[in-house]
Amino acid sequence: MEINHLIFFDDLLVILCASLLTTVVFQRLRLPTIVAYLAAGALVGPFGLAWVEEPENFRFVAEFGVVFLLFSLGLEFSLPRLLALRKSVFGLGSVQVLVCTLCFGGAVFLWGSTLEASVLVAGALALSSTAIVTRELAALKRVHTRQGQLAIGVLLFQDLVAVVFLILVPVLASDQAGGLWATLGLALAKGLGLIALLLSVGKWLLPPLYREVARAQSEEVFLLSTLVIVLSAAWLTHVFEMSMALGGFVIGMMLGESQFRHQISSDIQSFKIVLLGLFFTTVGMSIQIDLIDDYWLRLILFTLALILIKTALITVLVRMHGDDKHTALQSGLNLAQAGEFGLALLALGVMHEVLPRDQASFIILVAIASMFVSPFLIRFNLEISNRFWALWGDRKPQREPREVTYYQREHVIIGGFGRVGRTIARLLEANGIDYIAIDQDANLVQRQRARDHNVLYGDCSRMEILRACHIGSARMAILTFRSIEMAKRSIEQIRASGVRIPIVVRSYEHGNFEELIMLGADRVVPEMLEASLVISAQVLGLLGVPDDQIENQIEQERHAQLRHPRGARTG
Repeated sequence: MEINHLIFFDDLLVILCASLLTTVVFQRLRLPTIVAYLAAGALVGPFGLAWVEEPENFRFVAEFGVVFLLFSLGLEFSLPRLLALRKSVFGLGSVQVLVCTLCFGGAVFLWGSTLEASVLVAGALALSSTAIVTRELAALKRVHTRQGQLAIGVLLFQDLVAVVFLILVPVLASDQAGGLWATLGLALAKGLGLIALLLSVGKWLLPPLYREVARAQSEEVFLLSTLVIVLSAAWLTHVFEMSMALGGFVIGMMLGESQFRHQISSDIQSFKIVLLGLFFTTVGMSIQIDLIDDYWLRLILFTLALILIKTALITVLVRMHGDDKHTALQSGLNLAQAGEFGLALLALGVMHEVLPRDQASFIILVAIASMFVSPFLIRFNLEISNRFWALWGDRKPQREPREVTYYQREHVIIGGFGRVGRTIARLLEANGIDYIAIDQDANLVQRQRARDHNVLYGDCSRMEILRACHIGSARMAILTFRSIEMAKRSIEQIRASGVRIPIVVRSYEHGNFEELIMLGADRVVPEMLEASLVISAQVLGLLGVPDDQIENQIEQERHAQLRHPRGARTG
């Protein structure tokens, strides 16, 4: 179908404006941003105001939102984190997905759907919302409580299973004579082959490639390289008639072990947000709003059924896992909703004609309704748990659980790992103080990581990278850049984000520390001044000046320079 470019531009502008307005309103109401995009799509789509009559024009481009979402997930998919949560990931997570899929799949099949549609709907409803759960748990400071760790573990497994379901979508749409299992076997064989190829590329080709790219010291080159790599992986899986998101996930997982991970994640964040928003907006356009008027009672009942069944199943499974009943019910409430991957599966199911549009619209409405309710269930899960178990005779309420921290904290962040940064790192190591260093010299990072120094590649003036290094729980930030402008940007970013840890700056040039202190630095050490004072002390000692007199004079000169650098410099 030929696309009228003027109409395409008009429709795109309408979509972006509607997304902007609904996102602002929903954020004011503290409702999920994903639901805002869905509402925007439903509002302007063909079943709403019909300002956008052909959402199919955007669906291929919008699918790249899922590609970048899974690429970001791959970047966060680290083996140490997986091993730390292995019981909740592979134990509880696998049983939860299996039981929920069987339960929902059987119900949908008895409802009158085909086997393929039942599998797809069941898989979509068995998954929960990683975006909603992690955001709410983080806001409530419950990520590292027991219920938080269980939720994150289950979500990790669900995210991995989502990749499998993405592989299944084109398989379920196939009508080859070999049957479903033969087609599935062929798809899995192709998938394993592609994964092996992408893993090999990620292990042997991408690290040296990124080192060469980083040597260019160009943000544009680094960003373009990341986009080309992600889109190439998506293209490769698309050529083999598999989900483009699979390629993004595997490449992201391989890069997740590299020193470039934080910089890559920071670079693609904006693309992921915009494209994922476009994806969910196109999903919203497929919602048949008239179904709400016709089936509002059934919609409420199905939403309640989804939340209650999922909460009950997860509560029982967590209890069987060995946790107490309060933790079990709170975990069930945390994971009771449908999720963004489920919506993506439903949308892909419609695109591949596995799922009828009207049936998908109704299930999507149920999923959206559960996502609307979910933030409130998570925020008040403690009160709900206490009241529920009180009805069963437990009159002892549970208190707000404390976080059990396992991420790095009480460490020092070193911006720049040159001569000064390495000296500081050695002294910190000698005193048993943890640190994370950040530098933009890829060769230096590679050499120092080979010497077991905890240094990462990235731009320390970008807050996304500082957050990834847990600056909120750090003891101090030390900026050792030769560039004063980079030090200024870093200080501004840290203070603007509300972080109040001490900041120590090494000023290479004389006379810049006044502005650095005004921006929020606690201490500034002018390197040229300190070098001149050390030389002066050595000279005076050789000339026979007493040590106590040298010490007093050096201290007076230091204070004079720091108070009036320009006057002391010329006077």
